[in-house]
Formats: sequence, C-alpha cells, structure tokens
Amino acid sequence: MDSVSEIAREAFLFGLPTVDLYRILHDFALDPASPEFKAPLNEVFHSRRLADPRDRSIVAMNVDTPYSYAWLDLRAEPVVLTMPAFEPQRYVSAQLIDLYTYIAGYISPRTNGHRGGEFLIARPSWTGEAAAGMRVFRCLTELCLVLIRTQLFDEEDMPNVAAIQDAVSVRPLSATQGQDSPRAAGALEPIAPVDVRAAPDLRFFDVLAWMLALMPALPEDRALRLRMARIGVRPGARCDLPASSQQPALAGMRAGMQEILERSKRVRSSGEIFGSREFFAGDHLARATGAFLGILGNAAEEYLGVGYQADAHGRPFDGARRYTITFAPGDLPPVAAFWSITVYDADKHLYANEIDRYVISSRHVARMNRDLDGGVTIDVQHNAPAPGRVANWLPCPPGPFGLTFRTYLPGEAIRSGAWSPPPVEPHDQESL
Repeated sequence: MDSVSEIAREAFLFGLPTVDLYRILHDFALDPASPEFKAPLNEVFHSRRLADPRDRSIVAMNVDTPYSYAWLDLRAEPVVLTMPAFEPQRYVSAQLIDLYTYIAGYISPRTNGHRGGEFLIARPSWTGEAAAGMRVFRCLTELCLVLIRTQLFDEEDMPNVAAIQDAVSVRPLSATQGQDSPRAAGALEPIAPVDVRAAPDLRFFDVLAWMLALMPALPEDRALRLRMARIGVRPGARCDLPASSQQPALAGMRAGMQEILERSKRVRSSGEIFGSREFFAGDHLARATGAFLGILGNAAEEYLGVGYQADAHGRPFDGARRYTITFAPGDLPPVAAFWSITVYDADKHLYANEIDRYVISSRHVARMNRDLDGGVTIDVQHNAPAPGRVANWLPCPPGPFGLTFRTYLPGEAIRSGAWSPPPVEPHDQESL
C-alpha cells in the first residue's frame, strides 16, 4: 500500500495547477473584496492597460496584450461566447482553460481567421444542440476560464483595443434562444486560497478538494483519486489529516516540489509544458511545471516561449551583472504575430523600475538604436545606461531575476528549431 508521503507527493503534482488556478478564480471572480477582483461568474472584465507590477495573482504575465477575463459557470447550462471581427494585422485570441489547466481550445487567427463569431462552451454531459454553424467547445470541468489577449500596437492604439474588447460578450445559451433559464446551480462558497510557491501548507489539500467537486473524474485519474481519498482528499470535503500523517504529507509535498524544480531546469520551450489533455497524456509533472513557471501559458501551435533559463554560460540571471541580447541583421524572430522579451523578479512578477519598462518587443524595434552592422542589441541591466542607449534598455532587478522570450504565431523556423534565440551574454557591471 502506498505511504501517506507517496500519496501526498502524487496529489501535490496532480493538484498544484488546480490549486494555483483556484487562487486566480478566488481573486478574480469569487471574492469582491479582493484588490484584483475582475467580474463575477459569467461576466466579462476588460483591462484597459497592459500588465504592470500591480498585478500579483498571475505569475509571469505578458506585457504585450491587454487581457480580458471571463470565468464561465457551466453547471446550469452552456454559455455562448461572442468574439468580434478585427483587422488582419492584429492578433486577438480567446484561450479556453479548464480547472485542470488543460487547454480546451482556441479562437484565434490560426483557428478562426479574423472574422469573429459565436461559440458555445459546454460541459461534456450537455446533450442539447447548438445553432447551425456555431462551433462547440467541450470543457472537462464545471467552470471554464476564457482568457482573451488583444494585441496593442502602441500607446495610441488603446481606443481600438477597447472597441474590440467591448464587442466581446458571454451569455447563457437560453438567453440566445429566447427561452427561460434553467434552474440556477447553487452558489459557490469560496475558501481561502493557498500560495503553492510558499512553504508547504496542508490547506493545499482542502483547496484541491474544493476544486475536485467541480472536476468530474477522468478515466486516467480515477486510480489516483482513490489513492488521494485514502489520505482524506475527497471532492468537496475538508481534508483532516491525523497528527501522525501530517509530517509525512508535508514531506511528500516537499518531494513533489523538488521534482518540479528539477524538471524546470530541463525545460527548453513552453511547448513542453502547456497544452490540452491529449497533449499531456497523464504527465502531471509537466503540467505542474508549467503552472509553477507561468500558469495559463499557451500551447505550442499558438505560441512558443523560446527562452531563457540561464545566461550564455549556464548561470542564473543576476542583476549584479549586465547582459546583452543581440539580433544579427535580418535575424529578428520569424513570427506571424509578434514577439517579446520580458523581465520578472525572483517571484515571477513584473519588476517595478524608474522608466516603467518591463518588456522589449517587436513594437519597440523601430525606436531602438541599431548596431553598426544593422543588427539590434538589447541591454538587460539594473543601472541606467548612457543616455544614447536608453531606448535599448530593459531594466532588471539588482539581484536574481528571470527572462521570458515569447513568440506569438511562431513561424516554421521557430517551431522546427531552425531558428533559435540569440544567447544572453553576461558582461561586467559597467554600463554600456
């Protein structure tokens, strides 16, 4: 029989993405007193700004697209999502994510062009019919997060982004059919969230159990759910571990976190750690690693994060050094949408700095200084560079930090590995 420690380790790996996602659900949709509350279930919230250091619920947020959020409650009936048409040169995507953090689908230029439309989102047990021509997405869980990214071209473009956002809507299916609404599902009573990146906390299992009540068991997870039940992790129930099991359970959680940290060191691109249920094929360690590094990431066909885990010499990033990233002439990332390089602090949040710059991306290149050969060099450093280099400066914290290189609608050269990102070259502490 499996020990308490081993079951807790398995439950931690299986549940970390879900427990971390609950924190977002709680802050965004269940707790109106939260400073990050967006909108109640089945309503849309639109951010009219790019992410900045004030955003703390989601780690490793992008600074390229203002976000829109809609947490959908599918218990009573499906929900119809309306997406507007938009310009051919703009990237707008709706990513559908279930409570496992599996990606249920995309509505984006890759899957739907730029024409918009109406899309029905339902749980698997729904047996009704959608209107003719309406695409149906099946979500594996009773709640579904719709995460919408709308590309911002420049500071003057926000009114155009807002107009696109305002044309997004979510409505219960009955409202689109002129029918009476079915009986509403019971209200969700939230519990306190848990920080999965902090020291192990046995309340983790309470949050996991709360979420499991909204997550019908999948065939591949039934045996694991039976094992978790042996230590008290049951859907909707509080997990009251006896005193003799608490230290073994904490040891199992620590062992699971160590596995995640070790797996994180081997990640070469985001394409390994984000995707659908079919993509993961039961690999809970990969799914947990993705959530730990940057929850709600995109699947490889929509987006690839292609770096960086370390500098050119394999050392962790440290603001005591300065770094350069140099794109040779004609060798900017081959993407159909856009690319960006973002700095995060040691906690994977955006770093507050004197020029309020958290990212350098394809929209900045036209204003950057060119190298003598026509290439482009980004200066990643804590101290301000010489005035003539400020346009190329990406400020970083004075100590440990992280970098994320994003490519949206990556070209075949990126997907195949024929194009790879330039290394992050470390230098001494003097300014460029």
